[in-house]
Amino acid sequence: MPEMTEKEAQYFVEQVLDQGERSAISVALTSQNPWKHEDFNEPVKTDLGTVKAKIKDFHFERVSRKCCYCRRSLEDASIETDREHVIPKGKKKSLSYDIFNLSLACKRCNMTYKGEKVNHIVDVDTIEADLRNPDRYLIPHPNIHSYEDHLIRISVQFGAQQFTSYRRITPQGQFLYDFVRLDKLCVDELDIAQGGKKVDEVVAQVLDLPLDGI
Repeated sequence: MPEMTEKEAQYFVEQVLDQGERSAISVALTSQNPWKHEDFNEPVKTDLGTVKAKIKDFHFERVSRKCCYCRRSLEDASIETDREHVIPKGKKKSLSYDIFNLSLACKRCNMTYKGEKVNHIVDVDTIEADLRNPDRYLIPHPNIHSYEDHLIRISVQFGAQQFTSYRRITPQGQFLYDFVRLDKLCVDELDIAQGGKKVDEVVAQVLDLPLDGI
C-alpha cells in the first residue's frame, strides 16, 4: 500500500467528489452522527450514500482488494467489507469523511477486534493536528506505511490442507498482530518434504525472516 500523498487526498475531494457531495459532508459534520446517512433528508441522504461508495472504490484499489489489517481478500465480499476509520469516527467526528483516515477492512477485523479502540494511537486527543505523522500510530497505517515492511501474511493451500501464518517484522507489525488477534487466523495443517522442514520454516528461509517473528 503506497503512502497517500496530500495531492492524492486533495484530488479525491476536489475531483472525485462533486459539489453536492462535498456540501452533504459539510452538513453531515454538523450533526451528532455524521456517518449515519440514513438519518438525513434528501438530497443529503443520497449524496452521502454516493460519497461512501466512492470512498470504497477509491480505497479498494489502494489496499489491493485486501483487508488493510489482516490482508485477506475482499474480492467478491462486498457484504463483508467495511469502510474503516483508522481513528474511530466515534472518537473524532470531524474525521468521519477524511479520506486519509479511511481505508477498507473486513468485518472480522473492524467490528470484532478493532471497533472503537484508540490504544493504537499515540495521544488521540491531539491527533487531528498531526494526522500524517507515522510516529503517532502503533500499527502500520494503511495510508502511510507499506504493510509488508511490518507484517507479511503467508497462506498456502494444497487440497484440503492449509497453512496461514503472519511474520512480524517490526514492533508495529507485532502490535497489529496482537491488536486484531491475527493469531486466530493462523492455521498449520501442511507439511512439505523439503529436507524434512515444515512449510513455515521454508517460507521463513526464503524470505530471510526470523521463524518466530521479531
